[in-house]
Amino acid sequence: MQTDLLAWLRWVLIPNLGLKRSHQLLNLIDSPQALFLHPDRWPLPDSIKQTIREMNLLGEQHPIHRRAVEQCRWAEADQHHLILPMDDHYPEKLTYIEDAPLILWGVGDPTLLSNTQVGIVGSRHASHNALRHTKAISRDLALAGVTLTSGGAKGVDAACHQAAVDQQGTTIAVLGCGVDVIYPKINRTLFSDIRQQGLLLSEYPLGTQPKPGHFPRRNRLISALSDIVVVIEAATQSGSLITAAHALDQGKDIFAMPGDIGNPNCAGCHQLIRDGAYILTSADDLLQHLNWRADAHANRTNNSAPELTPVQQQIVKVLQCDQLPLDSLAHQLNLAVHQLLEPILELELSGLIEQQPGGYTLCDIA
Repeated sequence: MQTDLLAWLRWVLIPNLGLKRSHQLLNLIDSPQALFLHPDRWPLPDSIKQTIREMNLLGEQHPIHRRAVEQCRWAEADQHHLILPMDDHYPEKLTYIEDAPLILWGVGDPTLLSNTQVGIVGSRHASHNALRHTKAISRDLALAGVTLTSGGAKGVDAACHQAAVDQQGTTIAVLGCGVDVIYPKINRTLFSDIRQQGLLLSEYPLGTQPKPGHFPRRNRLISALSDIVVVIEAATQSGSLITAAHALDQGKDIFAMPGDIGNPNCAGCHQLIRDGAYILTSADDLLQHLNWRADAHANRTNNSAPELTPVQQQIVKVLQCDQLPLDSLAHQLNLAVHQLLEPILELELSGLIEQQPGGYTLCDIA
């Protein structure tokens, strides 16, 4: 068991020590061991000094020491990683933020942390169209070889990760809990897939349960790791806008997808665009902004699609913007309902559109 790693874990696991105070101490202390050798030398609250004295007194019997040993042993398993700032896998991008984590817990492939990354965030209760656009954009980015980074939540986050997994691409899920905690439960299978071809990442120790305050802090890591941050459907008071604010503070460029002006879930994106964010229309916007290498971009494989008649092309174009019942679709296209029955049936059979309670809509892109 690595002595340095155990010392760092003991440090990080001290209650209420915090990152801000830890970074202040690191300007004074040469090694984590020094914190425990001379606790009274350092500018610390009495309660923390007392905790360190108790740790020194009880040694291996102290609960914090035992917990640190457990986390060290966890890292001995395949695909389990504890990443310190001096390790090769610690991302350089995180060293530029003031409150960089002292330890990262990871499950999967930590080499992805050095990849070019696009952070994609948005509503947990995203509309069907927002999820469809998220999947299409994420699919194209994954096929181009870009690593997709998001927060592992339901909605836009999950759609982003799932699209990358479906294309055998790479994705990083930055969690607001321990990497051994499944949250939300609905993403259990998705997280299992990410472990195999991506990375689950957290600054929170094993066993940490999700709490509301964890997620805004998690968002600063998503933006810090990402070369570009994309916001797809977000309200004005949302975690996605917190991520965007962190991105601005970190000097990152932001893309926002415009949406329905009557949908409050789109108001945050419209606010970002008013404030100067780039308008997102497709993955090409992002790839061009990144000056993504031409060979990687050219390697994208387009799914073969059946040749569409002019009427079918009009139907698909209209449904890209909205979900419509048959009579409204006929009105939009200035056609009789009976003229649409055959082309719509063919589109349904080809898997391009589907009928839902609110009308016809484009199918999700796998």
